[in-house]
Amino acid sequence: MATISNEVRNYFKLDLLISRSCLTLRNLFLTRYSLFNNGQIWIDSAVHGNNYLTNVISKNKKINLMPPQKKTVGNGDTNEWDVSTLTAILLFSDRPQTLNTNETQKLDQEDSLIKQLKDLRNDLAHNSSKSIGNIEFNQLWNKLSTILVTFGDIDTELDKLKDDSVFESPEQTINEENKNEALRLNSLGTQAHKDGKYSKAIKFFIQATVLSSVSNHDRATFFSNMAASRVSLYKQNFYTVDNCEDGDITKELDRALKDAKQARKLWVTWWKAHFRVGQVYAILGYHDKAINSFERALALDPTKSETQKALDESRIIVHRNARQEYLDPRANWKTIPENLNELKEKFGLDPEMVRQNRSLLELIDPSAADVMK
Repeated sequence: MATISNEVRNYFKLDLLISRSCLTLRNLFLTRYSLFNNGQIWIDSAVHGNNYLTNVISKNKKINLMPPQKKTVGNGDTNEWDVSTLTAILLFSDRPQTLNTNETQKLDQEDSLIKQLKDLRNDLAHNSSKSIGNIEFNQLWNKLSTILVTFGDIDTELDKLKDDSVFESPEQTINEENKNEALRLNSLGTQAHKDGKYSKAIKFFIQATVLSSVSNHDRATFFSNMAASRVSLYKQNFYTVDNCEDGDITKELDRALKDAKQARKLWVTWWKAHFRVGQVYAILGYHDKAINSFERALALDPTKSETQKALDESRIIVHRNARQEYLDPRANWKTIPENLNELKEKFGLDPEMVRQNRSLLELIDPSAADVMK
């Protein structure tokens, strides 16, 4: 494993601090939801989420959310909403006219802090090197921690994130029997993936992830591998009629993204977890988000050529889209569904026949060795 520089450590410590703000922002949302809706209580459910998406988000042009964020809002689980989603909703939601002066002043003060938090988060996200010097780190840390403490966080708890121990494997009680069984299942899943039996591989990885008292780093590996198998299953079956058990193979990408994010959560300083998140975002077509993840992966381990290649490809797509240039159909900068659809529309080629051509599939995205033993 590559040695992580002090500057890169600084970046990820600040990133952990930003991530911690999600709990604070979530509590603010729940409080405001009740205040803005005559005392109604938000319930984390798809019913509440879809109603909020339809009646609030869709009608408010100031709340600018990406499709993945809208999908997360629609699911209704506020624990899954990221900082960008929460700050957008909090800052731009319409306030009822019935608020008194004290309530309005309190909201204004909160919004001022939320705006600062949002700007700091954006500056951090757009740091392409994912490295920050000590002087700047201390300045940013003080700003962020002050905001969180003002919202009620505990400064001594925040200080724990400043320690280098966050880059070490956490102390856990390990059940050796469960650990060995999980590793066995992971090995079976890895072999099934290599054999192209992706549904079978996913089942093995799921069994590995649910075993208790297994290290976070091992579980991160299982979730990462499962995400890889879901992506491969999606590519394999995209044009079949009976794609998967629930009849909608596109859901595999949503599941893959969730698995990849879980791997990242379990092992925040593992390059592969960030790389995996970027992979799924790139396939979904969200290359700005993919770039951010690939940059993180490269900062954590600059030796990985696959990360640099994926980063370069996403950057080229973003650059070309920004200039509204025509994409060369012979280039593989597009996602597999985009490439296959274009072949069908322009040349009348059957996507199913193209999909079955293994050499083309491997050219677009080789994945035979895309999981870890």
